[in-house]
Amino acid sequence: MFKLISSLRSYFPLWRYYFWDLPLWTMGCRSDQRWSRMKLTFHDETENIRYSLQSFFKNKKTTVDLEQMVERALLNKVARNGDAFACLNLTPNNIGKKIKVSGLEHLQEAITQQRPIVLLTGHIGSFYTIPLILTQLGIKVNPLARTVDSSVNNPLPQQFFEKCNYFFTELKMSGSYLYTNFSNKPDKRLVTTCKAGGILLVLIDFPRRLVPSGRSSVQFLGEQSSLPVRTVELGVKYNAIFLTVWNTIETSSDFSSKRHLQVGPVIANTGGVKRISQAYADCLSEVIMQQPWQWMGASIIDQFKENDLK
Repeated sequence: MFKLISSLRSYFPLWRYYFWDLPLWTMGCRSDQRWSRMKLTFHDETENIRYSLQSFFKNKKTTVDLEQMVERALLNKVARNGDAFACLNLTPNNIGKKIKVSGLEHLQEAITQQRPIVLLTGHIGSFYTIPLILTQLGIKVNPLARTVDSSVNNPLPQQFFEKCNYFFTELKMSGSYLYTNFSNKPDKRLVTTCKAGGILLVLIDFPRRLVPSGRSSVQFLGEQSSLPVRTVELGVKYNAIFLTVWNTIETSSDFSSKRHLQVGPVIANTGGVKRISQAYADCLSEVIMQQPWQWMGASIIDQFKENDLK
């Protein structure tokens, strides 16, 4: 009890953000005052995003409004977090009003081939609501996710929120979360899903610091880099069909937001894992270059640069 009381005091801004301001914001109680207070909650992250984007665009022949990008990234974060609560109102009847969907025909065509399907996405926009949206469209997807970090590195309010997020979103999807832990040990149901011809949703935009092994070299954002590809290898082993999918968030000056689910065409599997991972890296790079504020990795871009690939 003492530990909980101590945590409530030390992490009060985070508790208020996740379980007061954020739900109210999601219900439409938005104001400049609330927005200013919410931004103070992630001051350190704001500085990291600003520094990272400034360094990234420094040598690019592109004129950017850095402060506007940072503001958009923060609004995107709030909208994404808020989807943990907003998803409870998502139904087949209102999906068309809430989400713009394009490229669905690529996935529908792939389903007719009765083979496993691997949807490759990244930490773009509202990535964890992709299986919820597809569920409302009659498509069952099993997303691969990491278990909640229960270490001291992850503040207790954020741990609670992440667990709530998994709980609420899984209520609205026809599939189930398949988990890897922080030693990257995968859920055995990954193989079961592939053997059954199911659909996996996989995020592989992790730097080497977070996933140090099982990687393939790629060109990413114009730099030498690498991506973790064990799930890609699994998909290739079971003759899966690979597609990319992104769920971006567009925010407005009045703090409202819209979602856009975009399914890309099938990635040719000639060339195997290396060809697939590079095609994914190319697609992700294009999304980031056009809308860098959509990417959660915007605050750690330098970590994806690798001069000496292993």
